[in-house]
Amino acid sequence: MLVHAQRKLIECLSDFVKGNPQNQDEVVNHLPQLRKHLGQLKLPPTWPDDFTKAHRAKVNTTPGLNAEGVIIECLRNNVDVCQMKVPRDLLEEFGVLVNAEVDPSACMQLELFQLMCLPEGFGFKALPRNQGMVLDVLLSDNLQHLKACFDDVFFGDAQGEKPERLVLLLAAAICNNNFTTAAQLQGKKIGIEATVAKMHTLLVNACMGSYTGLSDRGKISRDTEVTALSTHPLFSALLIFLADQLDVLVVSLVPIVYKFHPLVFERSPLHF
Repeated sequence: MLVHAQRKLIECLSDFVKGNPQNQDEVVNHLPQLRKHLGQLKLPPTWPDDFTKAHRAKVNTTPGLNAEGVIIECLRNNVDVCQMKVPRDLLEEFGVLVNAEVDPSACMQLELFQLMCLPEGFGFKALPRNQGMVLDVLLSDNLQHLKACFDDVFFGDAQGEKPERLVLLLAAAICNNNFTTAAQLQGKKIGIEATVAKMHTLLVNACMGSYTGLSDRGKISRDTEVTALSTHPLFSALLIFLADQLDVLVVSLVPIVYKFHPLVFERSPLHF
């Protein structure tokens, strides 16, 4: 009963901070206390004398208290909190939690990393320092299971429930023309070539009717296949990621083009 009450209190705390910057700032000041309750429910080191083994067995450690959800809601749409009040070791702790999930693509904790890059979402200002921290953590050799999931999205069959979340997370880490993080991904072989190759694979599979749930050649038209593919979450996420990669590529080439061909640059319709 006590554990149930604690879960309800955490749920109320999450509602308390949603969409309220002042409450978010106040709660995030107590981050050390919240971090004590991350992950599975922590069982006490000692039990009351009258607490039998049968009673102990009824205390389920999963789900936890969901302190992660409170922290995530403290970051949402709050640029100042994301920029000033989140230590790197919290990202590392969330990385360990994500890495421990059977399917990292579907876990709630993954959202913290995207919010750290884009507190207000795509289309708004990214935080370059946080983008670098996020990639450093996500691509760490200590998180081998998570790394395998990223590799599976681009070079395998993307068996996760929501592989598009992993792609959008990488897009958040390089958007707003972050050449440094884009180059870091390129060093991990996750660049334009890998993105285009994966999109090509999805296109081929759609045309051949081999992508489960997407098309069945002979039963639907090519137009229907194209429509299905354009609304497919993974393909759509790859399009967003590719657009961000191309933005970085164009911006990185502009100084070179201007240096050697200034007249071409000045006469070009492309301006920044």
